[in-house]
Amino acid sequence: TQLINHTRIGMAMRAVSRDFETAQLMGIRINSVISVTFIIGSLLAAIGSLLYFTNYQSIVPLSGSLPGLRAFVAFGGIGSIPGAVVGAFLIGICESVIKGSDWSVFSDAFTFAILIVVLCVKPTGLFGEKVTDKV
Repeated sequence: TQLINHTRIGMAMRAVSRDFETAQLMGIRINSVISVTFIIGSLLAAIGSLLYFTNYQSIVPLSGSLPGLRAFVAFGGIGSIPGAVVGAFLIGICESVIKGSDWSVFSDAFTFAILIVVLCVKPTGLFGEKVTDKV
């Protein structure tokens, strides 16, 4: 949040995400912003995978499929960083509670059931905002 709200590259990222063509007309180098965004995302993914796989002796190419699937769950609302953090904490807490009970075999099913319930009640996610199209 600090990077997005208080740095020049963060302001450029917000401008590009709001309106691609206008940001380019205002002098923002679009290709540089996209490159930096992918570098930051890849760096965060690498740190997350290092933290996740330190408990395993060996890994195979499909080892990260389930954590990757959980990472793409739009539980907190797409475009909302605090919503993504709260959603990740809720998923982690729910899975820990379920794995500590007798129903540990169904922990993934419960996680996705919670996702379905949340998205049925609030389709934009926990902190997502309703977007209106301007005509």
